[in-house]
Amino acid sequence: MLITVVNRTKALFYQDLLEQFEVNAQMVLYGKGTANSQMLARLGLIESDKAIIISCVREDMVKEALEMLNEKFNTVKNGNGIAYTIPLYNLIGVSTYQLLSNDRTVKEGGKK
Repeated sequence: MLITVVNRTKALFYQDLLEQFEVNAQMVLYGKGTANSQMLARLGLIESDKAIIISCVREDMVKEALEMLNEKFNTVKNGNGIAYTIPLYNLIGVSTYQLLSNDRTVKEGGKK
């Protein structure tokens, strides 16, 4: 699972970018940062409204997706953000993982 936190106004932009990594399911949660306006001004930040994008990405695509996000965080105006991953294999069953990771192989009797 890939978690990406960005400015709310950039949520759709990052959702669209992540779809090139065979993301089979995405969810966006809207939040508000905890810093007050004085702190934001000191840090040179504009807004505290955030979007948390939760994406199910295949394990073999994670490195490439994180590299792309890092590049965009550094080059897109007001496109700063953070991204990290959480492994799903400890949390869900094989069938659910295959659905969420867009893995279309079918196992019958223990064989692919």
